[in-house]
Parts: sequence; C-alpha cells; structure tokens
Amino acid sequence: ENILARIAGTRSTGAVLLASHYDSVPAAPGAADAASGVAAIIEAVRALEAGPALRNDVILLLTDAEELGLLGARAFVEQHPWAKDVRLVMNFEARGTHGPAWLFETSAGNGAIVAEWASLVPRPAGSSLTYEVYKRLPNDTDFTELKRLNAAGLNFAFVDGVERYHTAHDDIAHLSAGTLQHHGMQMLALARAFGNGPLPRP
Repeated sequence: ENILARIAGTRSTGAVLLASHYDSVPAAPGAADAASGVAAIIEAVRALEAGPALRNDVILLLTDAEELGLLGARAFVEQHPWAKDVRLVMNFEARGTHGPAWLFETSAGNGAIVAEWASLVPRPAGSSLTYEVYKRLPNDTDFTELKRLNAAGLNFAFVDGVERYHTAHDDIAHLSAGTLQHHGMQMLALARAFGNGPLPRP
C-alpha cells in the first residue's frame, strides 16, 4: 500500500516526485533503510508548506514492498494516474547508517541536471564510480522502476556503516543525525529549485 500526497503548484508545468520506501526487511527496524528518507520527505514538506507556494506540483511517494521487489514503485508507474505528470524524480535510499548522502545514480543524459545539483546543494557528494559499483550489487532501488517514467532523475543514498545494513543495528541509535540532515537539506534545496523552474528538465 503506497502512501501518496500532492501539493498543487501555482502555474505547474509538471510534477516533481519525492520518493522513498517505508518498508524494511524483517530482520531490521529500518531506521536508515528507509525511514530516513520518509522522515526527510515529511520534514521537507513541512518546510515547503511554510514558505512561498511553488510553481510546479510536488508529489510525495512513500512506497511499500520495495524490499520484496520494488512492488510499490512498479504499481505507481504502471497504475497511478499521477505517474504521467512526473517530470523529475528524486529517490532517497540508505545502504548504511551514516556518512554523506551520495548522488550515485541519475537518468540518462545527465550533464545538465548534475550541474544543477552540484550548484544547488550544500556539500554535494557524488561520483560516477558509485554507479559502476552499484550496478554490480545484487539489489536495486525504487529508482529502477521510477526511471521508466522517462523523466529526469536523481538517486541518493548514504553507505557508511554498511555492516549494519539489513540488520538489527539499523536502528535509531545508530542512525546519524548529520546524515539525516544532509539527506533533507539536499531534498529541500532541489525541491525548491525544480519546483520553481521550468519542467521538464533536459
């Protein structure tokens, strides 16, 4: 069961999608993977609602069953009427419990959007090498399904403390507040910029 909400823009040219998943594996409380993304989205929405209205719509997608095969993201892409309005996707994940939130995957033809990300966010962290590593791992993120929307996209995750990933130690006690802040600061800065700019992005 996905959880969705939509903030209407004043003169929308499309929708910015903020996504994370709320399920976890049975062995883990899931504080980082991926309650951190859910918490960042909720706080970003609070900040967006407290400021001036954005030009574009913002869709909030909290997916279910990511850990069971990206089922919630697939259901949104294939079945939800809002999917056709999405022009930019940002997905927030975790494969650890601390460290910077890395931009580790993008949509194709990413030069323009990566340049915008690097100029907009505080302390940007990312490398093309991270995607090469990610492609060799035995798991995907919801972004794999969300890329099918044919929208520009950015996929973020923090990876330090990977030994706690999918274990009982993925709990609040081990989740870094600074990492959660970095997740949220990037999300808010980008949501404001893309929410007020022309869509679609190249």
